Amino acid sequence: MNRRHLAAVFLTITTLAALWLGVSSSPKKKETTAEVASDKPISAKSNPPRQKAETKAPVDTREKNPFRDKARSLRGTDIDGALRLLPDGSLLIGPDLIKLFDYFFTTVGEESDETIKQRILAVIRERLNGPAAQQASALLDQYLRYRKDAESLSLPKAEEADPSARLEATKKLRRKTFGEETAEKLFGDEEREGEVAIAEKKVREDQTLTEEEREKKLADLEAQLPESARVARETATLPLRGRNDVEAMRAEGATDDDVHAYRTETFGAEAADRLAALDQERAAWKARIEAFEKERAKLLETLSEDAFPQAEQALLDKSFNPTEQRRVRATLLMKEKEK
Repeated sequence: MNRRHLAAVFLTITTLAALWLGVSSSPKKKETTAEVASDKPISAKSNPPRQKAETKAPVDTREKNPFRDKARSLRGTDIDGALRLLPDGSLLIGPDLIKLFDYFFTTVGEESDETIKQRILAVIRERLNGPAAQQASALLDQYLRYRKDAESLSLPKAEEADPSARLEATKKLRRKTFGEETAEKLFGDEEREGEVAIAEKKVREDQTLTEEEREKKLADLEAQLPESARVARETATLPLRGRNDVEAMRAEGATDDDVHAYRTETFGAEAADRLAALDQERAAWKARIEAFEKERAKLLETLSEDAFPQAEQALLDKSFNPTEQRRVRATLLMKEKEK
């Protein structure tokens, strides 16, 4: 094959290869263009849900509390009260808010009013976000004004000793400061509890009532208490009522098993076991005291006034340790006063 023929064949092969390469490269160009398009920002019109979500994303404005340590008198204690939110994210206004403020105001005299205020604001900013934090801060400012006005609250001389007049004046000041609705939410339960306490005092002092009438009136008044106050009263008086019930049961011949069953139902099994152990300790202590008193009485009968103190001390040393001896002497002193 001559050179001219070879050149023609080579040219033909080269042309075919170029055409083939041109056809195979065109999809790759289209693919590259699609990747670039996919990298372009998607307009709000093409994807409205995503744009809307980005616009309404909440911003957390809570801050870290700058106060590392509590005031000295509050160290080792937990903050009382609470900052709570309603389902819509707004601040829940109630007594727990005042409890939180007052927790910090117990350090008045130890810290300045401004420091106390900043401590409370730091807790608010740490625990709440956005409008709720602003609500709590505004209420704190109102509470500060209320405290200042309450300190200078004065009554006519004839009403100074009247707790009802004092409570009524305080209620008026609260509504003037916070408004009717907010004052009721913040202080309503406390005010009703105060009104019941004043009425109960009058009932107890009313000498015209029979015991049955007095108990009926007191029961009616207690029913007017807010639920939280009723629960608190029941919790506070439960141990005393339980002790009285047990004494009445024993007077009627109840056994230890009867008492344990009553306590288990009233206080729970664990508390009933603790009370049973306490009963045993008290019974053992009572027996030791009675044995000591018998020996002491013999010493009083047989020894002279000068010899008795030394013998009494020897008997105490024999029967009780130094800590117990103080209890014994206190018991003896109380019995002497009762004679």
